[in-house]
Amino acid sequence: MSTLARPESLEALRSRLIDGRVQSTLERLSPDELSPGEVLVRTLHAGVNYKDCLAILGKAKIITDFPRIAGIEAVGQVIESSHPDFRPGDPVLVHGHETGIRLDGGFAEVLRVPAAHLQQVPAGLTPLECAILGVPAFTAAMALERFEELGLARDSGPVAVSGAGGAVGMMTIAILARAGYEVAAITRNLDRAPVLQALGATEVIDAAVLNAPQRPLEKPRFAAAVDNVGGAMLSWLMRSMKDSAAIAVIGNAGGNTFEGSGLPFFMRRLQMFGVIANAPWPQRRRLWQRLGSDWKPDMARLLPHVHHIPLNQLMAQAERQLQGGTSGRTLVTFAGAPA
Repeated sequence: MSTLARPESLEALRSRLIDGRVQSTLERLSPDELSPGEVLVRTLHAGVNYKDCLAILGKAKIITDFPRIAGIEAVGQVIESSHPDFRPGDPVLVHGHETGIRLDGGFAEVLRVPAAHLQQVPAGLTPLECAILGVPAFTAAMALERFEELGLARDSGPVAVSGAGGAVGMMTIAILARAGYEVAAITRNLDRAPVLQALGATEVIDAAVLNAPQRPLEKPRFAAAVDNVGGAMLSWLMRSMKDSAAIAVIGNAGGNTFEGSGLPFFMRRLQMFGVIANAPWPQRRRLWQRLGSDWKPDMARLLPHVHHIPLNQLMAQAERQLQGGTSGRTLVTFAGAPA
């Protein structure tokens, strides 16, 4: 990539707290108005996550300081750097470290990043591939690594993935399939079954199973589960796990609370843990290395489910995403980003 000139101004979706309500609008500002950091980065792609949608629409108290540019992840190219680890032209990635929460994030043409929060785009991935994978794939990788630490093997049985049509669900299916696991995708939209099977699901389960009469313990079906939904889905998964299985709790689109009992824990030795994609550096480097090598999903199968939008369409996209009217992975892609 060629070296870029420092811009005089940039466009950003900036969120302000006005009369107790979050209002997000497009603004032009100087790079000097961005939150502090040693590295100035031209943004190529910024992933649109559920958390981002809540933040810019003011649906949850996510942003801690205002005004703020949201966007918890971005892939870009270094414009200038005062830190020796990064040079102009380097392709880089940032996520976590309160990016888009306490510090300005990816919903801007340029961002300024503390060097301690930044990493090179991993070997084996292009900047676009890295952006497509992003936080959803990193979250799935964190769950898979923990499963394997707890003893999950390829012959243990199927791994259930709820909310299978969303970005995290689709990435999880693709990564588990690449790693050699049998995957049971759970979705409320069975019309998407061929898509999920193409990504690597060996079984597609209708989420309407939740409407059937519930028992204290269901038939043991799954060796592990990645739950993106919460609520009644999490309760059903807990009751449906095999002996010594584990559930990774990743999302709560179906509610923050769930009903449960101790039976799955002491009758089937169930383990449950939460995942948030803000890992320490040794784990970050290790998992991104695997996402660029032995856990790298088939990108050709993912590409049809990646949607690119300009920054001025982000607010409308956020409304649709929170209402469940979208599927797959959405990226804000900025002018000049290479294909």
